[in-house]
Amino acid sequence: MSSLVVSDRAIYSFKQDWGLEEGQHVRIYAKYAGGGSDAFTVGLNANATPIDPAWIQSIEGIRFFIEHTDAWILEKQLLQIGCDEEGITLDRITC
Repeated sequence: MSSLVVSDRAIYSFKQDWGLEEGQHVRIYAKYAGGGSDAFTVGLNANATPIDPAWIQSIEGIRFFIEHTDAWILEKQLLQIGCDEEGITLDRITC
């Protein structure tokens, strides 16, 4: 993965809406989304513990990580985690 950006509003949502506290983990993973040219998307899991992480990045006390088995989904990409009226948003941008 090239880089990860998490907005202040998303951090607030992780702490207030998701109930996460400092030191807890959020797993970033590849998930099947259906057919088509891009059959996979990125998912988040706040109930995971790192087993074989490719990287861990702490932002405002929350530790975001991706396992080696899922690292391919974000190869050469920027992942932006934001938040709008409907909740957490994820945008992958090719670098």
